Amino acid sequence: MRESSDGQWPTRTELPRVVSLTVDEVGPEAVETVRGWGWHLQSDGQDFRVVGDVLKNDTFALSRYRHTAATFRYEVPSAFAGGAARLLLACLEGEVVVDIAGTLETLTPGSVLFANPEDLVSKTSNGPVSSLLVIFPRPQSFTENYVGTTSASDAYLQVLVDASASILSGGLRAEDPAFTRVGLGVEALVWALATQTELRTLSTASTDLAHVYSEAVKYVSRFASDEATTVNSMAAALGASRAHLYRAFAATGDTASAYLRRARVRLAQRLLLEGANQDAAARGAGFGTARRMRSALAAAPDAAVSPQKAILPAAE
Repeated sequence: MRESSDGQWPTRTELPRVVSLTVDEVGPEAVETVRGWGWHLQSDGQDFRVVGDVLKNDTFALSRYRHTAATFRYEVPSAFAGGAARLLLACLEGEVVVDIAGTLETLTPGSVLFANPEDLVSKTSNGPVSSLLVIFPRPQSFTENYVGTTSASDAYLQVLVDASASILSGGLRAEDPAFTRVGLGVEALVWALATQTELRTLSTASTDLAHVYSEAVKYVSRFASDEATTVNSMAAALGASRAHLYRAFAATGDTASAYLRRARVRLAQRLLLEGANQDAAARGAGFGTARRMRSALAAAPDAAVSPQKAILPAAE
């Protein structure tokens, strides 16, 4: 196990504030290592092996690891306890059954679990499995658990996997200021993946603008369906001025109002495809009226469902 970047050996009971380590261990040593990550082995640990990398600071924790067949009980490490964190677990290889708040979910390559760490109970794999785990130790506005596959977000998952590989093998130190910016970018990517939300690259934004954009993405993901959601309510919820919010989106070549409108279009399209009538889809997507919804659908040049097909369900 590699020494942490602050010159101290990490403890086995919890992750310290800053840690960068590589693990390749078998038997009791491997069991104790994963226990420090929250995974308490319930099966035989004599031949248990774990290989992987961990990088963590106050912004987020990122780990990519592979282990042999095992059953674990999960306990949130104290650094991430108290409900002030979000967790993403992506299956990269093999198959793993996860108990999330009493519901069993089977993750296969490309599956993504997005959850509150406190809701994660256990996981079991009958063979070797490779995973990507990301934890953000700070409050998030989105509280529901989500399980999805790459069928809708394969590009985001691939970018996330590639980014994690680059971060973990590229010599980036957890205490470097650049790591905070990388953390914000990965967080926005995770959020977009988990909620199947559009995401753009902030090519010239400061860390502060990147943070505002990331939080705005999350706000729209949760509140686009509410007709009362506006650019003003978005700015107020984020504690930012309209001008600052404008600058954050301008760094992506976009505007907050256009982003909100596209989010509602995607939501309306999904509701219509699921069989909702026009009035119900308009209300559920935050447009308020079917007329405004039809106008937005007709103006969407890259709509996944054409306006002609999207408005087929008759209004009641």
